[in-house]
Amino acid sequence: MALIVSPVVATANPQAEVALRFESGMAIATSQLSGRREFPLGAQEVVISSGSSGINGMVVTSRRLLGFSSHALTWSKKDLDVNEKVLEREILPTFSLIRTDRHLYGFRGVNGLWLEEALGVREQVSCFHSNDYGAVFITNERLIGFTPLIGGFASKPLDVHERVVGVDNESGLIVVSTTRRTLVFGSRLSGWEEFE
Repeated sequence: MALIVSPVVATANPQAEVALRFESGMAIATSQLSGRREFPLGAQEVVISSGSSGINGMVVTSRRLLGFSSHALTWSKKDLDVNEKVLEREILPTFSLIRTDRHLYGFRGVNGLWLEEALGVREQVSCFHSNDYGAVFITNERLIGFTPLIGGFASKPLDVHERVVGVDNESGLIVVSTTRRTLVFGSRLSGWEEFE
């Protein structure tokens, strides 16, 4: 079995509880709480990038996404579709996010679960805002929020002629102003709150 590793290797945030490394066809996560946990990589599987922050570590390979939770003490995987391309990743202290050309993926560090939201055929992400409590993706069709506390992605459709005119990201809330309303997303809310 040959392991192909790209020049990008593990990067760790100074406050990370998890350290990642690769050896002998294995992704290895170590933490004070869980010790050493190994995850076998497939033959010809290429490591694209990796990193850790807080309680979670993440590895992007040519075939799948791997998440490690120091609280759940385990690795979990999410297979990518054939030819699915990873476009962006964000590793935060309690969760991680991956944006591909077809999906949004969220990894909850507290329990080691992957969550996903499919993007529409013509849907394009125009921007992304995050903080330690959650994140919002703005697309040409809707607003998509994610927090590790609500258990998944929360979506709010935009009207045909509605346009985003501003975004504020402070105090754990992400406030999106459009041409007809104000929408608020945060970890303490049960999804989106809307004001006319």
